[in-house]
Amino acid sequence: EGYRAVICGMDPVCCESKSWMETANVEKLSKGPNQPFYQVLVDVYADPELLVAYVAEENLSEAEESEKGRFEHPYTEFLFYGEDTARDFIPVKQLREKYDQPRYEASGDENDDDGTTNS
Repeated sequence: EGYRAVICGMDPVCCESKSWMETANVEKLSKGPNQPFYQVLVDVYADPELLVAYVAEENLSEAEESEKGRFEHPYTEFLFYGEDTARDFIPVKQLREKYDQPRYEASGDENDDDGTTNS
């Protein structure tokens, strides 16, 4: 069985060393190393020993509504502003810029990331 995690980064293909790929049995994956790999923060309630993991896209699945709930990790406050009403994490400006993602807009949100008002 898997664990709950939040994606915080990605590589278009596996960027780990050959020895890491051998240890992780990457060659046994249907798409091998030639698929996106994601850096994920693992829920401390799911596994308190595993804080960060590097996961092949084919090994990811979206959490069912019944599985969503409180998510705890010591790094979330550095990478995310919090959660929206759909319980999706809102990435900080630096993370959005790294992955070229648009700014999160909540209804009635008139402040920019630096606290200035948009006109």
